[in-house]
Formats: sequence, structure tokens, C-alpha cells
Amino acid sequence: MTDRREFYNQRARHRPRELQRHYHQLLARYYAFFIPPGARVLEVGCGVGDLLAGLKPSKGVGIDFSPEMVSAAKARHPALEFHTGDASSFDCSEKFDYIILSDLLNDVPDVQAVLEKLHAVAHPQTRIVLNFFNNVWRPVLAPAAMLGFKSPTLQQNWLSLTDMKNLLHLAGWEVIKE
Repeated sequence: MTDRREFYNQRARHRPRELQRHYHQLLARYYAFFIPPGARVLEVGCGVGDLLAGLKPSKGVGIDFSPEMVSAAKARHPALEFHTGDASSFDCSEKFDYIILSDLLNDVPDVQAVLEKLHAVAHPQTRIVLNFFNNVWRPVLAPAAMLGFKSPTLQQNWLSLTDMKNLLHLAGWEVIKE
């Protein structure tokens, strides 16, 4: 079994190049549409921090369990704050306006635990903005990864929209827009 942390530590040097692909540019526009500049933003699973930095937050904090990703994020975006931590057990006493979970939930062992943990960093108006790979894309993504058009990943949780809505509900979050 491949160690997830070691896998992402090794991927850290490839991330800046991978983030220039159309998919990541599309995600950046998507998140900028929903999150206004100047907001207090937490990104869990921040990688090298480019998505968070592109949102121009008044306070931007990134959490990632890969020390190599966090090191790269600190070097690329010194005005933001980055910490090494696990998505379901990181420590943070601040509250945020927006919490980003971009391509994270397919990769964590306990999605509900992550969603429940986020209440500790949320106030009543906090919004979670998330995206994840839907199982419908599985037949397209596997060949794309083999051909080098998609970044490699480890075994994923393949969640449907219904799965995600149910997990959010179980964790005490209300779906506002999908």
C-alpha cells in the first residue's frame, strides 16, 4: 500500500506545472466567482497554495498534510499562512468566512469526520465551497491519467452528488447551492 503523505510529498515538485492545466484554471475562476476578495478563507488540502492566493483573501490560511506541499506553498505565497496538518484533526482557533475543499474529499479516508471538524473553524455565516470528482468521470479520467493529461492520484473515494449531500447533512451542514 502506498503511503499517501509520501505520495504527495513526491508530487509537490510537479504541482506548479500541473496547476497551469485548463482544469485548474477553470477551478480558480469558479472559486473566484463564489468567494469575494477580502474574505477570510481557509483551504484544507491547499497543496502549493495557488488557489488560495488567487482569491486575494484578507486572511488566507492553508492546511495540507504534506510537509513538502506546505514548504512549497510558503515559498510561493509568503503573504499567506500555511500549516502542516491532517484534514480531520488540524488545530486552528480562528473562524473563517469561506472554507475551500478542492479535490480533497475524494482523497480522505473519512469524509464525514473532515466535514464535522470544519464546524470548529466556522461561524454561522461560513460557507464551504467544494468540488470533487464524480464517478461519472471515472471512465474518462483513468485514460487521461495514463496519457499524462491528468495528474496521477492514489485510490479515490468516488462520491456521487447524492452521497456528498448526505454526508454534508450528517455532518450538520446545509446545502445552499449545487
